[in-house]
Amino acid sequence: MHKLSRYIFKQLFFTVLTVAVVLTLISWLAQSIRYIDYVANKGISLLLYFQMIFYLLPNLFVIIGPIAVLIGVLFIYNKLIADHELVVMQSAGLSYWQLAKPVFAIGILFTLVIYVFSLYVIPLTFRKYRDISTSLKEQSLVTLIQAGQFNSIGKYTVYARGQDAQGNFLGRLLYDASEPNNLKIFMAEKGVLLDKEEGGRIYLMNGNRQEKDLSTGKPSILYFDRYTIEEKKEEKGNTQETRFLKAHERSLEDLLNPKEKLKPSTKLEFLAAAHQRLLIPLFALAFALLGVCCMLLGHFNRKGRSMRIFISCLGASLLQVSVMIFFHTLKYATLMIPLAYGSVILTILTCLFLLTPWGFGVFNVFNFRKNS
Repeated sequence: MHKLSRYIFKQLFFTVLTVAVVLTLISWLAQSIRYIDYVANKGISLLLYFQMIFYLLPNLFVIIGPIAVLIGVLFIYNKLIADHELVVMQSAGLSYWQLAKPVFAIGILFTLVIYVFSLYVIPLTFRKYRDISTSLKEQSLVTLIQAGQFNSIGKYTVYARGQDAQGNFLGRLLYDASEPNNLKIFMAEKGVLLDKEEGGRIYLMNGNRQEKDLSTGKPSILYFDRYTIEEKKEEKGNTQETRFLKAHERSLEDLLNPKEKLKPSTKLEFLAAAHQRLLIPLFALAFALLGVCCMLLGHFNRKGRSMRIFISCLGASLLQVSVMIFFHTLKYATLMIPLAYGSVILTILTCLFLLTPWGFGVFNVFNFRKNS
């Protein structure tokens, strides 16, 4: 690589890396705010909280990485033009391809890094995140109860009208489906939480238990002053082993060839997730080439380069939106998947062609005819 190209590459690398880290951390902090309630009101430890939000980082990096590449390319080349360094480099004999070679190298580098995250890191971290989330929901009847809304926890559905200063729930309604042949509904004026550390018990006061006799079909009501509901330990533990893995938790092979018998809609969802995992890393290369083409090609204007920056951002946005639309229209999968790949690969090949002498000649002819 030419010395001037290495000079551009170093600036690009540190700029893109800085933008990626800063944007990822900002998005991560914004996401982590959603989970503060787990610590403030639901009693989970800070260590578990930080584990949960840490597992969100890889997915955020995969989303933000290509955007950071585009921002870095536009920033560096806009600076090179503003400082007249790019004109000096062209006067020294560097072609458009030589000027764009550092961008191509950065695009390839970040594409490979994002592939590692997309294919290997994200399935692992998402599975660990859902393991924690599922265990929190299943470890207790009481840890995730929110007053004023229905809460589905395992085989129980709980509703509480409000909560007093001592943390006891008022106006409690509980649906117990732990025994499929003996469904129960509990209504009580007040519910007290006991033994939270051991899984949780609910101590109901002044209420009734309603259940239906399956043999006669008649309902029966039992009124009580005090009633204790305790989660059955055997219900916990097995759910995590048998729970259905979502698309983000599965490996690429498992997405393309799932072992379970799935509904056609679920198979299409997995197929879309697999191809997204293969295609999204290429956005880094496509966005990089889009940015450098918009900044290099054509005549330089002293008034500014805001229109070039706008066009490159618009092109990247349209490319990403179109690919997402293709992947969410998988009713016609045999057509939409090739269109998604074709749009990204065609963008990359077109940008590479325009940076060659032949492509630049075609661009100049088209631009001359347009101006004339």
